[in-house]
Amino acid sequence: MKHDDRYIWMDLIRGFSALLVCTTHLRAAMFINYSDIAASSILEQIFYFMTGFGHQAVMVFFVLSGFFVGGSILKNYNKFSFKQYFIARLSRLWMVLIPMLILTLIIDKIIGIYLPLLLDGEHLTNLNSGPTSDYSTSLKTFLGNVFFLQTIFTPVFGSNGPLWSLANEFWYYVIFPLLIIVIGRIEASILSRIIYGLILIVLFSIASVSILEGFLVWLMGVFVFFCYNKKLIKISSLFFTVSTLLFAAAMVDSKVHIINNVFGISSDLFIAITFSLFLIAIQNKSIPRKFYQEISAFARWLSDISFTMYLAHFPLIMLIYSFNYSEVQESLNMFSFAQYILCILVILGISHLLWWTFERNTPQVRGFLTRNLIKEN
Repeated sequence: MKHDDRYIWMDLIRGFSALLVCTTHLRAAMFINYSDIAASSILEQIFYFMTGFGHQAVMVFFVLSGFFVGGSILKNYNKFSFKQYFIARLSRLWMVLIPMLILTLIIDKIIGIYLPLLLDGEHLTNLNSGPTSDYSTSLKTFLGNVFFLQTIFTPVFGSNGPLWSLANEFWYYVIFPLLIIVIGRIEASILSRIIYGLILIVLFSIASVSILEGFLVWLMGVFVFFCYNKKLIKISSLFFTVSTLLFAAAMVDSKVHIINNVFGISSDLFIAITFSLFLIAIQNKSIPRKFYQEISAFARWLSDISFTMYLAHFPLIMLIYSFNYSEVQESLNMFSFAQYILCILVILGISHLLWWTFERNTPQVRGFLTRNLIKEN
């Protein structure tokens, strides 16, 4: 269902996916590892289970990115322009990325004074993530992250581990239009297709297995757009029920890996396939009029700040961990859970402030660049 050309359900999913990544990392920072609990209660089992899907949420991001970015290319292929495309993509990414790299540096300097061992990777077992032995805030690493070369030629910048996925995203943005041109969907000369084909061969040859697998996940979003656009799949109550159950099963299976062990399908790809079917199934699901305005406004807000929250949350969590939980992590109880909720609200508030300062100005920056870099015919 659309509202102002936005997909409300997708806005909700994108926003909650970013929040799920945040809550997963925050739980790891605040609470003891599940394996260290002698005899877990039902509430603890539910809490740890529900806050353990951060990586899976990133796969959801990839599918949604394929839908919106890949779909926009398919929708406008007859007037595709690399210059316009990269102005749109880079303005979107850099308006958030560059300020968040600076924020990461500032926070890491504070952590370096208060808890330098965290930046040396000494707390990795506590956090299940965060800085490792290849930690770097050098100029080379900064520029490598600005140009999306982290995990390829440089490590992620500073303590901001989630930046790994941004490199994947950017190179999917590059690969997909090249692929569409090579197969002839976008008009180009034979020479151009040969050149782009050679570039693709180089990119595929240097890409890691995880990046290539992630591209298959991303392409599932393109498949969803194609199904939306062509109405290829008939939506029924049965299809909705089955796709929902399959997606839920894929999320659970990502913890036990039965499908991977039996059929050889990776958990990430299984999530992407089932989530794509779920997206197709909900395209015509309406929101009750009684709650429409409130839900659509909340969905838009959470979706709007989701990218900023994704890039800002981890250094903020490292700061929270350094000052409050580095010596003794919490067990789950009412008081610690209240702390957890308070920290989430603080991160949401800071993310909103950062979004308001930087990301919300993206359309103006994009318009300025378009007017000054693209000559009118």
